[in-house]
Amino acid sequence: MQFYDITYITQHQSEAAVIRSIFIVLLLVALTASSVYYLRNRLRSRWRDISIGVVLLTLILLGIQWQDYLQTRQDFSQSQSLVSLIESVATDNDVPSSEVYVNATSLYTGIIVRFDEKNYRVNLNSDNNSYSLERTHVIDHTVTISKGD
Repeated sequence: MQFYDITYITQHQSEAAVIRSIFIVLLLVALTASSVYYLRNRLRSRWRDISIGVVLLTLILLGIQWQDYLQTRQDFSQSQSLVSLIESVATDNDVPSSEVYVNATSLYTGIIVRFDEKNYRVNLNSDNNSYSLERTHVIDHTVTISKGD
């Protein structure tokens, strides 16, 4: 079973945002370059056609990136809630937050929290402001822990 520590959860979300931002900047540079070539050589239809193609491709890819951005923003919000849960579990059970592991990267009822070599199922209330832990047992005792750098 795969578990993640608090450092992995926070770093994983940050990397996706950086990659997305770099990709958008590259698209904007390509759009600017094609616009300059078009304005410089207006009489050549080849540059105009290439510019129109690049603009259309950029708009399509920006739309896809916007969709990914909205999903990543929602995932980031979920991961922040998960970080709060990990810190709360650590505080309530007198263990360091670095020794609390979860089996998901977003918060929902039913995730498994692991600390002190024991597994607990998380039951959240309807507004995710409180939780209860229920001792649980996993079938596959092979545990892999992904830690951040």
